Amino acid sequence: MPVIRVHGTDLYYEDTAGPGERILFLHGFLFDGRQYDAQVAALRGGYRCVRLDFRGQGRSAAAAGGYQIEQQAADVVAVIRALGLAPVHLAGLSMGGFAALRIAARQPGLVRSLILLNTSAAAHARSKMPGHLLLTAIGRAAGVSGGLLPSRVEQELYGPAFRTDPARAAERAAWRERWAQADRAALARTMLGVMVRPGIQGELGDITVPALIIAGAADASLPPAQSREMHALIPDSRLVELPGVGHSSPIEDPAGVTAAMTTFLRDQQAG
Repeated sequence: MPVIRVHGTDLYYEDTAGPGERILFLHGFLFDGRQYDAQVAALRGGYRCVRLDFRGQGRSAAAAGGYQIEQQAADVVAVIRALGLAPVHLAGLSMGGFAALRIAARQPGLVRSLILLNTSAAAHARSKMPGHLLLTAIGRAAGVSGGLLPSRVEQELYGPAFRTDPARAAERAAWRERWAQADRAALARTMLGVMVRPGIQGELGDITVPALIIAGAADASLPPAQSREMHALIPDSRLVELPGVGHSSPIEDPAGVTAAMTTFLRDQQAG
C-alpha cells in the first residue's frame, strides 16, 4: 500500500506516474481518492494523476490531532514537495477545496492551475452549526452507517437525482460500506475542523493561476451561490454549473466533470 509519512502521519496515495503534467486530486469529507475514479481513468493517459487520502479518512492513518483545515493544507504542501509535483494542477472538492484555496493563495509557486469542485471560500454557515454538531456526535457514537444517519448525510452529499436513482444504488451502497469502516473519532475531529475554519474571501485576489470552478446546481451543502462568489473574486476563473447535480459532482456526473476538466486542462497547455 503506497503511503507517505507526513507530519507524523501515514497518508495513503495513488500515483499513475508518467511524464505528463501533474494533477493532484483532493477529496471531500467522508470520501477518499476513489471519489475521482472516473476522472483519473479519463486523464491518466495524458497526465500524471495523484490521489491523496486526508489523514483519518479513506485508507490513510488516523492521527492524534491536526484535523483543522490549516493542517490538512500543510499535509498537502508536504506531499507536493515530497513527490516532486510542483507546479501541480490542484483539484479539490469541498474540504479538499478548502485546502486547495489556501495553498493557491499563499504558495502560488506550487500550483499550475486550480480546479475547485463543490467548495467555498466562506466560513462554515452558523445556521448549520447545531445540526452538524448533532450529526457529528451521533456519528462518533454509532458510526455513519447506522440508523437514519446515512439518509440524512446523503441528503447533503448527493443531489435528488443521484440519491433516488435505483440504477445507481450499488454506487451509494459502496460508499456507505466504506463509511462504516472509517475511524469514528477521526471523522468527528475532521468535521469539527471543517466547522471552525475561517473564511478566506479576502485572500482570493491573491490567486494568480487560472481556476476552474465546478458547482452542482442541486448542491444543498455548499450551494452554487458560493461558487459564484469565488468566481467573482478569483481574477482568472471560469465557472461551470452542472444541472441536477448535488455536492458530489465527480460521482454524480462523472462525464460532465471530466469534460469540464479536460477542456480546462487542454486550455492551460495551449496557453
